[in-house]
Amino acid sequence: MRTSSKKRILRMVVLDLLGFCVLAYLVCANVFRFFPWKPVEIDLSDLENKAVDVAPTSAPTPTVAPTAAPTNTPDPTDAPENPEGSSEPAEETPVPTETPEPTPEPTPEPTGLLKGKFAEKFSDTIVSNTYEYRSEAVAIELTPCTKYFCSKCNHFADDYGACPSCGAELRNSMRDKVTYTVADIYIQDIQSLKTAYASKASQTGKVKDMCMANNGILAVNTDYFLNAYANKHGWFYRNGIEIQRYNKLTSDLCILYADGVMETVDISTQTVDYDGIVARNPQQIWYFGPALLAADGAAKAKFTMSKSVFDPNPRTVIGYYEPGHYCFIAVDGRGSNRGLSLAELSILCSDMGMQAAYNMDGGASSGMYFNGNSYGQNGRETSDIVYILEPTH
Repeated sequence: MRTSSKKRILRMVVLDLLGFCVLAYLVCANVFRFFPWKPVEIDLSDLENKAVDVAPTSAPTPTVAPTAAPTNTPDPTDAPENPEGSSEPAEETPVPTETPEPTPEPTPEPTGLLKGKFAEKFSDTIVSNTYEYRSEAVAIELTPCTKYFCSKCNHFADDYGACPSCGAELRNSMRDKVTYTVADIYIQDIQSLKTAYASKASQTGKVKDMCMANNGILAVNTDYFLNAYANKHGWFYRNGIEIQRYNKLTSDLCILYADGVMETVDISTQTVDYDGIVARNPQQIWYFGPALLAADGAAKAKFTMSKSVFDPNPRTVIGYYEPGHYCFIAVDGRGSNRGLSLAELSILCSDMGMQAAYNMDGGASSGMYFNGNSYGQNGRETSDIVYILEPTH
């Protein structure tokens, strides 16, 4: 009995020692890493069968090397404007300002009589031929014209045959056919339109000769100044200078001012304002007439002239559209051409759109010269001309 008890006690002690040794070995091996540790599965049922009470031991947790926390690189844009503890204030981002638009320089006002109009008429280089002259300051366009005048309805037609206005038959003969030459004139400076006299020795001369002697490009006869001057009536300005003023006026006046405006004075219906005219700086005052258009540019039917002057004749006209834009007309009237009466001439000027028009000395005195050629009658010498030239100042 005692022997079996001892054996049982001894067996228990051995088992306990053995379990303790195993446990101690495992602990030491894990601590001092005698060999790579691997978890061991223990079947608790075996221990229970052997009647050995062993407290369960939890498997050691494998040691994991600590991982360094990631370092976040600060974004400059996330930095506070003024971090706490900073002794200097954070720089303020400047607010972009709009660049002001440059102030455009004012466009200079056009100069010259035409104020920039009709620029296409002029040329940087001189163009000169039979029918035109162009430079920076002067432009002239010459046009020979043929019309047919219907005395039944008082209209001009471009061709003979049936009148487009009334249907009357227009003949290609002296009865209806009218030929004339128009010089359309554009100037920038009033000094391009002047008057000139014949030489003092002869006192009269041809339009062509007077024009060439004064370096003119274009010229027509004017009012035969010497005739009225000798008879002591009229009012005359030439190139800004008053030549003579008589108290007696029997004909209409034509006045060209320094600003390029041209106007006529019908002495039968208007009072001549001498002081007012002088105050406006007249450059030319012609005295022959009559004025061909009413104040509104309409044609006139009545004129205070003798029948011989009123009837169809060769004519010379100076016409006005606006400052810097004028025209000269020389109407044929001998041979196979009928000429024009004052009423017909008035209709022609109105049809051409003039604001004012003035009849100069006509008949055999009528003449035009342009670039080496003569137009109109040019049968009789005259005392003075109006002509176009390049400005000299």
